[in-house]
Amino acid sequence: MKKQITIDSELWQEFELAAKQKRRNPLKLLADYMRESLEIWEHQELDGEIQKEARKSGYTEDDAVELVRQYQVAR
Repeated sequence: MKKQITIDSELWQEFELAAKQKRRNPLKLLADYMRESLEIWEHQELDGEIQKEARKSGYTEDDAVELVRQYQVAR
């Protein structure tokens, strides 16, 4: 499914020029940025959930770090 979006023309032209100067495809670069943002937000949400659970359970911050490691290995 393709979705058409509208971006401020001046902003897009500036982004497109900068991407091309770095020999990058501006559409691919934008898609990569969006994927990276989604991943960061997912990690932030997971971190928040872990911190909340750790506070309720009495775990320390080191315990929370270990839980994240275990979760990432299990994925």
